[in-house]
Amino acid sequence: MANLMKLSREKLEHVLTERLALTDPLFLLRKHDGQWVGNIISPSFKRKGDYQRQVLIWDALDAELGAYANRLVGMLLCYTPDEWNLDADTELVSKKKKRRVEI
Repeated sequence: MANLMKLSREKLEHVLTERLALTDPLFLLRKHDGQWVGNIISPSFKRKGDYQRQVLIWDALDAELGAYANRLVGMLLCYTPDEWNLDADTELVSKKKKRRVEI
């Protein structure tokens, strides 16, 4: 039981990568109040809605960690690479427009 109460970043990444068969995943994870939280970016999430992505994640975590999943893992949000980069593109466009106004 003590081993189940500890979850390393590497173990979490491995579990999600293997159980979800993620292609080229990028994990941006951190500990917050004793739980792993963060973002997962992978092309594997394409054509899957937010709800379906959450179901996939929690089914994988429940299968691996059982009742301890909710204690060890908090909010994990999933994105495709295009979705993740969308904000960066929008911010870049906003900065360019702002520069034009200031000139």
